[in-house]
Amino acid sequence: AAGEAHPVELQVVGQHQVANALSAAGAALAAGLAPAEIAAALAAAGSRSRWRMEVERRADGVTVVNDAYNANPESMRAALAALAGMAGERRIAVLGAMAELGPGAATEHERLGRDAVAAGVDLVVAVGPDAVGIADGASAAGGRAGEESVHVPDRAAARELLSEVLRPGDVVLVKASRSYGLELLAADLLTPGDGA
Repeated sequence: AAGEAHPVELQVVGQHQVANALSAAGAALAAGLAPAEIAAALAAAGSRSRWRMEVERRADGVTVVNDAYNANPESMRAALAALAGMAGERRIAVLGAMAELGPGAATEHERLGRDAVAAGVDLVVAVGPDAVGIADGASAAGGRAGEESVHVPDRAAARELLSEVLRPGDVVLVKASRSYGLELLAADLLTPGDGA
């Protein structure tokens, strides 16, 4: 900007955050801030709300990514891309339904399952009655995640399943529309002594 270049390492997770940062930088430049100030502010900025790509590592080496604040097809794909880019032994996507999609909801949920497999997810866990299509889509897509995709009826069943399958080095993404309350599952996964 203005002939200046400044390196920036964002403190937020996901490649989709780059476009957000560039938009903020453009607005700041238009408002008259100096490029060095903008770069410093972007490098220092963190998440401003809970349950949006919050990354925490358990003592046993399992990484939990809580992105359960909200969900729509675009944000789900962005979260899956972020998960694919994270270092780990296995990538597990624990996905609940996307609310308020209207008549195309079934198609979008099935597409999400396929997208998870295409992103290289090793295991898809679809949570809740409205998420059946996610598991169906993953199964239809085949591959390792398709073969191992599973649907569970609720948060308790998801926690029980994950307590049995998680191992050190796994990265677990938990994402759904806010109305499904999967942020509680992410918290469960981080609570010592819960069997997870």
